[in-house]
Amino acid sequence: MSILYDLPLPRAAAASSRRCLLALLASPLAAKIPARARPDLLPTISSYRRRASAWFKFQEATDDAIQLGFKNGSVTSKQLVVFYLDRIACLDPHLHTVIEVNPDALAQAARTDAERASGRHGCGGPLHGVPVPLKDNIAMHDRLNTTAGSLAMLGSVVRRDAGVAARLRAAGAIILGKNNPTEWSAFRDNNVPRGWSARGGQTLQSVCGIVHEEHVRSATLCWSSSCSAVAAAANLAAVTLGTETDGSILCPTSLNSMVRIKPTVGLTSRAGVIPITPRRDTVGVASAF
Repeated sequence: MSILYDLPLPRAAAASSRRCLLALLASPLAAKIPARARPDLLPTISSYRRRASAWFKFQEATDDAIQLGFKNGSVTSKQLVVFYLDRIACLDPHLHTVIEVNPDALAQAARTDAERASGRHGCGGPLHGVPVPLKDNIAMHDRLNTTAGSLAMLGSVVRRDAGVAARLRAAGAIILGKNNPTEWSAFRDNNVPRGWSARGGQTLQSVCGIVHEEHVRSATLCWSSSCSAVAAAANLAAVTLGTETDGSILCPTSLNSMVRIKPTVGLTSRAGVIPITPRRDTVGVASAF
């Protein structure tokens, strides 16, 4: 039996998570998960006690808090991945920010946990063991499509990582999945709604009555990386990776109370990123805190 949280859960919370997982089986998100991966990526609840003395606050955990949790043994990468997958299962059928989850995410998490336990050199970096979803125009060699949200590109599994994805992998980050972009980074048509793609549908800016977190209910769309900003606002990941040609990093960040860095054009690698123009394309990060 897989483990959802390596800690005891209140009965109401456990029942809520079970309902979310059952609902996921009948939701559109289930189609995004390869059938062979579903037994691992749809964990069930087990309320055994973990050995660490301190409780780890999964929701709204910052990267610093995650690294501290790794250091003091209060959380593992596998627990983080499973927490985010469960949260995606609960919220994303309404938000539509995740276009695909990585069927290898748990295996990557187990590997980083083993590296940390062995004291391997370099495991103390700020991204080691941290789950990071990528915008769907950033190529990833894992069993993930790279489509820019287009059905025309479905089945496009690349031979090598994008430059930024390779750097993430080298730093020990876990690729959690792909976020739903505005199709072709909003250059499919001037009238395409922000946050919409043929493959992922419409990312929602309001889920009133579904969740009770104001920063999720008020999440607002703006340009093609809205999915990444809404995902971070909804705590579907601590850190997300997006791209900008004309405001797609800065605009959704400002509207969703996110912290985001839009690097100088050319400072981050654009190799393996589906392009709009080399004069303006850049890759940046978003985080809620």
